[in-house]
Amino acid sequence: MNTAMLKGRLRELSMTQADAAQSIGLSLSNFNKKLNGTRNAEFSLGEVRALREALHLDSTQVEKIFFS
Repeated sequence: MNTAMLKGRLRELSMTQADAAQSIGLSLSNFNKKLNGTRNAEFSLGEVRALREALHLDSTQVEKIFFS
């Protein structure tokens, strides 16, 4: 996962990590675990889809952020 790209997109939209977590129904703690890969935590496909919508990501951005 490209954490820097995801954090950059949050900054572009003036969103906090708490805002992003809330928008997909996660606690900030769980969002951060997944963002940082703590204990191999990963975003589920449903969470990726929700983030795509919340952050207005196109398919290329989704691929670069979550699947590279």
